[in-house]
Amino acid sequence: MSLTGKLQKIVLFADKARERGCTTAELMLAKELAVDDRVRLKCRLNTCGNYGRNLMCPPHVPELAEAARIFNRYTFALVMQVTSPMPGTDYREVYTKLKNQFNEIITALEKDAFRQGFTLATGFSGGNCTICEICAGQEEASCCRFPEKARPSMEAFGLDVGAVCRHLGLPADFVPGEITLTGLLLLD
Repeated sequence: MSLTGKLQKIVLFADKARERGCTTAELMLAKELAVDDRVRLKCRLNTCGNYGRNLMCPPHVPELAEAARIFNRYTFALVMQVTSPMPGTDYREVYTKLKNQFNEIITALEKDAFRQGFTLATGFSGGNCTICEICAGQEEASCCRFPEKARPSMEAFGLDVGAVCRHLGLPADFVPGEITLTGLLLLD
């Protein structure tokens, strides 16, 4: 595939992301994704309660040095967001529904990219995996029940999501009354 053809296809993935329901979709160079030890520190402090309990979270994902090497092997990153109003009640239910819908968008784009010749395309979701009510990792299993659907979060791989968003001029702050999730698709 020529570079021009490749770039045209990559730009179309941003359009496809918006068509599938993403609020925003912006391209950046993957080498600009910087792994930050402080993000993994937040994981180790278990501020979200998923450390060691979710197979898409640390310590079940690559160490930061390996994560950095992975990002450096890619050329492009499509950063996507979904935003939804958040009612005053049932936060967890609304979050889980939006999270799973976003994950479906990311995995669909990843599969589409694969079919179009981007065989190493890899998606990263926003926030911890919520596909299963109880992750197999809590049952001491070493394999995910849904590897075709589950994707690790950007944070699990040490990415400062706020810094990535600010770099692209995307919303990065928590806004009362809404939920915004950020994910990405690596393309080469």
